[in-house]
This record gives sequence, structure tokens and C-alpha cells, in this order.
Amino acid sequence: MRNVILSIIGFLLFPYIVHAQRIVFTPQWTPQSQFAGYYVAQEKGFYKDAGVEVDFQHPSASYSALNRLMEGSSDIITQQLTQAIIGIDRGIPMAHVLQTSQRNAMVLVGRSDSIRTIKDLKKKKVGVWKAGFGELAYIMNAEEHLGIKWIPFLEGTNLFISGAIDATLAMSYNEYLQIKVSGHEDKPVIRFTETEYDFPEDGLYVSAEFSKRYPEKVQAFVEASRRGWEWAHEHPEETLNIVMKWAEKEHVHTNRIHQRWMLEEILRLQCAEGEEKPSFQLDADMVKRLGDLLLKHHYIQDPVSVEKLKGGKP
Repeated sequence: MRNVILSIIGFLLFPYIVHAQRIVFTPQWTPQSQFAGYYVAQEKGFYKDAGVEVDFQHPSASYSALNRLMEGSSDIITQQLTQAIIGIDRGIPMAHVLQTSQRNAMVLVGRSDSIRTIKDLKKKKVGVWKAGFGELAYIMNAEEHLGIKWIPFLEGTNLFISGAIDATLAMSYNEYLQIKVSGHEDKPVIRFTETEYDFPEDGLYVSAEFSKRYPEKVQAFVEASRRGWEWAHEHPEETLNIVMKWAEKEHVHTNRIHQRWMLEEILRLQCAEGEEKPSFQLDADMVKRLGDLLLKHHYIQDPVSVEKLKGGKP
């Protein structure tokens, strides 16, 4: 009788056990080349080879990857370094496990030729994403005493193209391309990679609870993801095919030209200056410099280190 009861309990708990063993992964946004290496790892069977089952669940505008991690519906997410540092400082239980980006993708695009340097932005009206990701730009504004008037926008480039603002923040792999193809390819651009605010962006972050319960699976996921990105660097055109397949499956409105540009930019920014291959590591000095700026401008309350980001002590 006891064995029968145990069998019934096991049967009832089976779905939860399966879910616990499966990794629910959420990139920051819908399918695009920004996350190409993960789609490659899934399509080429790298996750399967590593012994992990991965369930991709993309976020929405109202239910972000970070929200999913906090509420326990996702185990691993992608997140920008700046936002991750702020989140961990505020008590979000997550840890860094892989760094894909080594350089910053943000650019400032000016409407006129008079905007060529950061100093030229003084007292100007500059577009910034309403959804966030502008912390480094705000810090730059404060550090350089520019007095920028920030104009929030939801998405796209309509404010810039209409002439309602003097300049706009953009990602080199996204909005900047939209500006160029709209007939404004000759506009001046200030790249964050050419400033002292060139800090890394995307990385992988795991919930502390999942990492504690399944450390081997997390490590397997990380290694397979790294393998996916390495394959993407070696096979960009085949990688683009995989990205477009995922975009079509999720009904994402995009095109191959846009995704090729994005993939080229993402792969380029994964390599540190002067390097031809990505290291997939966080630079301790870079993290400290970014942490010091965030601390100085009251985005965080405590100093940060690579060890702290990885779930250890500061």
C-alpha cells in the first residue's frame, strides 16, 4: 500500500520535477540577432549535447525578462550590465554567469552637423527611451555638465526624423540603422565606444534559487550558449538563417537586411578593442569603474565587484 501511495505522489509531482529540470530562458526581447548565439545553440543541438532541455519564453512590453526572473517564471535571462548591477544592488537574487558584450552599442545621432562631440549636446533636446536603458547617458550628462533636456520616446525614430529633437540616443544595431535607411545616413554620430562611457552590455544572469539547486545544469547551459556564439562568429550567414526562422515563428516584423546589420554589430561588439575573438568574461577594472560611477550618481548604494555580481561577497 505504501508503495502505491508513493507511486501516486510521484505521478502527481512529475510535472513539477520535469519543470524544475528544464531551463526556462528569456532573452530581453523578441527574436532578433541580438540573441543569435542562443538560437544557434538550440537549433544545432548544443543544449541537447550538454544534457539540458531549454524552453525559450520571450518577454513582452508589459512583462520583462527581469520581471519573469523575479517572479520565478524564468530561470536564466539576458540583461545589460548596468541594469543588472542596479538590480542586484536593490536585492534582486540573481548572479552573472556569462558575458557576451564587451563594448557599448549606444550612439548619439545629431540632427545637424553642429553636433560632433559630447560638448555639442549642451542644452540640447535629446531623445531617450521611455522604457529605460539611459542611465549611462544621464551619467554622461551630469559628468560633463551638459544640461541636456531629455525627451522620452516609446520606440522608433519618429521624433528624430520629424525634427522635434536635436539628437537622439540609439543602439548602433537597431535605431541607428532605422535612421540611416530613412534617408538620414549623413547625420553625425557620437559612439559610446569612442568615449569614457564605453561599458559592456549584455550578459547571462541566473536566479539565485535555480543556481543553488541546479549548478551543473546552469554550467552546462552557459557552456552550450558560449558554443552557440562561437559558432555564430564562424558561420554568420547560417546564423542569420536561424535568426530569421525564429523571427518568423514568433511573428516578428523584421527583414533580413536589418537582422544582418544587427548580427554584424552584435558580433563586432562582443570583441574587446583590438581583439578578434570574444573572451566571454567580465573585466574586473571595467566593472569597478562602472560601479563607481553608479555609486557616485546614486543609482546604487554599495560598491560592486565581479565577485559580487557572480553571487559571492563584494
